[in-house]
Amino acid sequence: MRVEKGDRVRFLNEVGGGIVTRMEGSLAFVEDEDGFEIPVPGFEVVVVEKHGQSSSSDDNKEGSANVQASVNEDVSQAEAYHEELEESGQDDFNPRFYLAYIKTGNNQTEEGKLQSYIINDSNYYVAYLISSPGQDGLMYAKHQGMMEPNSKLPLEESLARDLDIIYHIQLILFKKGKGFPAINPVSASVQIKARKFYKENSFRANDFFFQPAVLFSLIKNELEKKMDLLSAKDTQQIIMEKEREELPVRAKRRNTPEMEEVDLHINELIDYSEGMSNSEILQIQLDRFHFVIEQNKKNKGKKIVFIHGVGNGVLKNEIRKLLERKYKGLNYQDASFREYGFGATMVII
Repeated sequence: MRVEKGDRVRFLNEVGGGIVTRMEGSLAFVEDEDGFEIPVPGFEVVVVEKHGQSSSSDDNKEGSANVQASVNEDVSQAEAYHEELEESGQDDFNPRFYLAYIKTGNNQTEEGKLQSYIINDSNYYVAYLISSPGQDGLMYAKHQGMMEPNSKLPLEESLARDLDIIYHIQLILFKKGKGFPAINPVSASVQIKARKFYKENSFRANDFFFQPAVLFSLIKNELEKKMDLLSAKDTQQIIMEKEREELPVRAKRRNTPEMEEVDLHINELIDYSEGMSNSEILQIQLDRFHFVIEQNKKNKGKKIVFIHGVGNGVLKNEIRKLLERKYKGLNYQDASFREYGFGATMVII
């Protein structure tokens, strides 16, 4: 929901909230109960009451039923399009949507608390329904609603020990007042195990929170789907066979202002990867790729060698796809065969 002047909001990652006194770009200025004005990024607050709506207006008279009327919204007209909600660089052919958890308590004990979110990392509006199975075998709806492009929404706070659950999530993606590629409705099942939240390496740095989070990808591209079909044993066997074709191990290059070497092999990025799915490993590698590119965008002429190995070619293909779609202004080529064999890509900023 868009944040506007006069809205009552609460902070997503901190305690508190207040009334929005003004908006400057994507920055909301929130006046708290003590009269202090706090500048906060718009995506770090959630609207709890729109301006002009009284909380008492939501309460029906005693004895009356709370009836929700069906409403049709015409979103075909050009005025329905809100350009300010879209972000440049988003790939409309590969939208991303996540279920996320961040810590709100001490997760080293069974009393550890977690706050769940859904994250719409795309330029699409997303209608969502989140259900879970009951003991009678039927599905029971838990959350439903509509998300604006490039937004996140808090769902509920839970004890870590209670999160042995299966969520069935359905998504419909579309744009208002503007054409878009046909995106099939998404129907995904996510099985969540409590033990995952007691492993520190499950919580990783990300683009959506100031603190580490556990992210479950709900919209997977074709490469991720293929990766999930491969067992860990199959993947390791493919990697070992392909690595034998590469040149002997060489000394690691010393980074300079003109040249940087980034090893994307998973054992170079995290200390412990046992039990992680292939798609989770791939996401960590791509997160590192994004981070390095973003950190060096202003370093014109700098060369960065990303070592992805040969393996089954999934990581290399995904990197090349990102360079062609999201980072069109960057040049790239195969890195030196003498030094890296077929296992590295050089990006020129």
